[in-house]
Amino acid sequence: MHMVSCYFARLVARELRLDSKHWPRFLEGTQQSQLSIEKQNRMPLVDFNRLLSNALAMSGDTGLGLRFGHYADVLALGEGGFVALAAPDLQRCLHAFADFSRLSADYMTLDIQVGTHLRFQGREHPGLGADLRRTQHEVLVLMLQNTIERVLGRPFVEGRYHFAYPQPEHAQRYGSVFHSPWVFNSVQTGVDIPRKLGRAPSPFYDQAQWRLGLDRCAALMRELSGKKRQLYGHHVLGILRSQQVELSSIDWVAEFLNLSSRTLNRRLVGEGLRFRELHNQVRQEWAHHYLTETDLS
Repeated sequence: MHMVSCYFARLVARELRLDSKHWPRFLEGTQQSQLSIEKQNRMPLVDFNRLLSNALAMSGDTGLGLRFGHYADVLALGEGGFVALAAPDLQRCLHAFADFSRLSADYMTLDIQVGTHLRFQGREHPGLGADLRRTQHEVLVLMLQNTIERVLGRPFVEGRYHFAYPQPEHAQRYGSVFHSPWVFNSVQTGVDIPRKLGRAPSPFYDQAQWRLGLDRCAALMRELSGKKRQLYGHHVLGILRSQQVELSSIDWVAEFLNLSSRTLNRRLVGEGLRFRELHNQVRQEWAHHYLTETDLS
């Protein structure tokens, strides 16, 4: 069963300014109560989708996601969010955002695509209706924007947003919430970030929290999935994919993670992986990128 953080349901309820008269309609068709939403950490995705559908109908506002998504940021990831904010710079913050996003919404996967920019993109398991899908994608991109701006301490204007749906009827409101240009009808929803911006230092950096948090969140991810996940392998792939060729050595990647190369190698071996294999995989992805998306021979 797919789960989602109650954080998002609380944001929706607050945006609707629900009182005792309106809570029953908001909860209609779910197994939730006002108390469960206020007190528990996670709820089944099917219940959240019904809550969101009810909220869209109650508000009569197709752009409701822009309203409550305005307040969502990396802290929605719980422990994963605190680890991300403890990262040394924006790039590592966003890597942690991608790696630990499933702690708050395990039906959506974030990853990093090889290219001339850092492209963070999301994909969800199928089955969402058009309105629910658009709303959740709007909130995802606002979460990314809010996280980037929390680290930068200013509006993020250098990027480009991609939305995997047609232009909505409330598109004129995008200019008041999104601070970089955007396009519709993309293959996947995400954001392009200039590579040099990834080096921006985070004012929230905490070395001890960053190092301990990675292990803690790795354990949470294993517990969430019920099996051993290749978390460090996924993290290394994200770092390598955020670089341009020539790619860095294991020594550099380990230092990037504030680990020794021996420790990183041991953790990769424990996940059944080898650094050289991950390195070669990303080199192949770059080759595909150059052949399909550039004029190079």
